[in-house]
Amino acid sequence: MTSAITLKEVERLSAELAALAEPHRLLILRHLRRGRRTVGFLAQACDMTQPLTSHHLAVLLDAGLVTRERRGSFTCYAADPRRVREVHRRLGRLAGAEGAVSEAAIRAADDPC
Repeated sequence: MTSAITLKEVERLSAELAALAEPHRLLILRHLRRGRRTVGFLAQACDMTQPLTSHHLAVLLDAGLVTRERRGSFTCYAADPRRVREVHRRLGRLAGAEGAVSEAAIRAADDPC
């Protein structure tokens, strides 16, 4: 049984995919999946300036795919694995491949942190 996908859901998914549709942002997410990182670390790892890295992080933050936490004088960023998996699940649902990412697999992979 497939449920109807609303225009609002499609618009939200479209905005999230737009945030991911930039190669540098995907590279940033790749680094963030390994743990919290600073802008300086990400800028160096992705061969970008710090202002450009900050811009891309702001877009990912706005899309809800990344979190930010202040640690002393540093700001650390991390991928939000639940939100990233949710985008993947909804994209699969929209494409008719709902079985590709089952709800049970998502729950099993959830990190309690």
